[in-house]
Amino acid sequence: MKSHRLPLFFIMSVLLLIGFSLATFYVASLAERYTLGHFGSYYSYFQKTLLLLTLSLIVAVMLQFVNYRVFRYLAIPVYVVQTGLLMAVLFIGTGMYGSRRWIPIVGSLGFQPSEIQKLVIILVVALILTLPQKRLNVGLKILLVIAAVLPSVLLVEKEPDLGSASLLLGISVVMLVHFRLSGRQLLVLGLVLALVAGGVWLGLRPYQRTRIETFLNPQADPLGDGYNVIQSIVATGSGGMWGRGITGSTQAPLSFVPVQYADFVFSLVGELFGFAGSALLVLLFIMLLWSTFLVFRSLTDDFARYIVVGIGAMWFLQAAVNMGMTIGLSPVTGIPLPFISYGGSSLFMQVTAASIVVSVYRVRDELRF
Repeated sequence: MKSHRLPLFFIMSVLLLIGFSLATFYVASLAERYTLGHFGSYYSYFQKTLLLLTLSLIVAVMLQFVNYRVFRYLAIPVYVVQTGLLMAVLFIGTGMYGSRRWIPIVGSLGFQPSEIQKLVIILVVALILTLPQKRLNVGLKILLVIAAVLPSVLLVEKEPDLGSASLLLGISVVMLVHFRLSGRQLLVLGLVLALVAGGVWLGLRPYQRTRIETFLNPQADPLGDGYNVIQSIVATGSGGMWGRGITGSTQAPLSFVPVQYADFVFSLVGELFGFAGSALLVLLFIMLLWSTFLVFRSLTDDFARYIVVGIGAMWFLQAAVNMGMTIGLSPVTGIPLPFISYGGSSLFMQVTAASIVVSVYRVRDELRF
């Protein structure tokens, strides 16, 4: 692909995903109106997403006037502030379903620090891995990455939000693997991760253990712990090849699937647009990840490369886990589907991440002249 077409290809994939999200919520609102006789919550999600999207795009455009290298100097201060906000969530945070994840701003409007922390961790890890080799060897850099990531993982898990905590860890591991570690270093990293996984398993709360057991056998308690997954699978499969559309959908208008607008949004896509719509969404994510990879391959600055690797890993892991849990291929978590799930903090963070990728590529082109 010609270099001048690459950013357009990437931007188009992001805009198509956002457009898909808006179309999903709007069609769901029409299905809700057809079934219930009036607009319900989905129309509200559609309106709020439009507003949040406008604000996010304004920030995204502003970022195009900023050289991405400034993030080398902002990463640590922002990390400190964000860590403080994660601590504040434990004391003044609000939430639902037994977890505290949002800091209230005005009325029902809240801010979710754990979503923004994903991008902050990417910037901090990229900074650490590109510190001058004369000052820090590989081993010290790995220890610094662990020291930077571990507090965030523990604070997010304390909310509790094991899904986002695991995602922070996963993104960091992908970036470390790209660091071209030796075989011995990879082995040590694998052993550390195994110990962490063992510690996490021993420290799981009862409901978290139940989610994993339910993933292995959802039919063991179809009206209790397995209800969400079973209803999600039913909704996804009920769409058939082309979807049930406005007049045939029942799962979404009658709220059979909990939080179908966020965590289980892929089942909403399956019900409304069927296998064809679900496959189209998967293809859009492949398009996003492929264009992100092409941007990465065109870069020469290590800091920029690590940023793009981290953002690409975030999108891949979130999409894979979210879609997987919707159809019973992974345990239920609170990880949103990038650009598709409803949520202000998530949408803002995803659009900002995409803007940084464009900025990285744009500055890369400027440096060639």
